[in-house]
Amino acid sequence: MTATVTEQIRSRLRVRLDLPAPARRREVRERAGLSQQELADVIGSTRQAVSHWEMGSRTPRGLLLARYVEAIRALQEAA
Repeated sequence: MTATVTEQIRSRLRVRLDLPAPARRREVRERAGLSQQELADVIGSTRQAVSHWEMGSRTPRGLLLARYVEAIRALQEAA
């Protein structure tokens, strides 16, 4: 069964709401001992993108948003 457009939108909004503030993103990554490059490699992005996300100048979108939120959650749980 495929998700309706409404379900897809709600799902994306929930993912965005689960994304911590930029300073917290960096803190979580650093506490886990990961470099921006290592995190980028795991989620299929670039170091520069992770840097922008941690500064708050950009926000990940689409599949990268979902992967980034999942990675941040995993790092928070591991701490």
